[in-house]
Amino acid sequence: MKMDLHIEIEFQEVLLVVTARGSVAFETALRLFKHVFDTAAEHRATRILVDALAVDGELAVFERYQLGSELGAYLEQHQMNFKVAVVGGPPAVTGFAVRVLQNRDIVARTFSHQREALSWLEKHPG
Repeated sequence: MKMDLHIEIEFQEVLLVVTARGSVAFETALRLFKHVFDTAAEHRATRILVDALAVDGELAVFERYQLGSELGAYLEQHQMNFKVAVVGGPPAVTGFAVRVLQNRDIVARTFSHQREALSWLEKHPG
């Protein structure tokens, strides 16, 4: 049985930790990421860790491109500047949307373990 994608948000000083669960869908992922960015900006967080290890499902390649492209435009339009680490693995997380963000000069990376992601974020202070 598929479960809708949902998130929990926790703050750790300048770090916003997002835990995602459920099945990925383009519209939901786009809406939730925008909500995460708005929340981070509101609380003056500079780094975002998205733990998507409990996410299943798969987006088509063009949806991954569109997700990265629309989120990059959203960040630019709202003059938001975050360091974003996404933890997860295939099929839900492939890193393609993150590469699209990187091509827009957004500091973002994918990781398979939370420990590596936290270490990388610590090296990129806000």
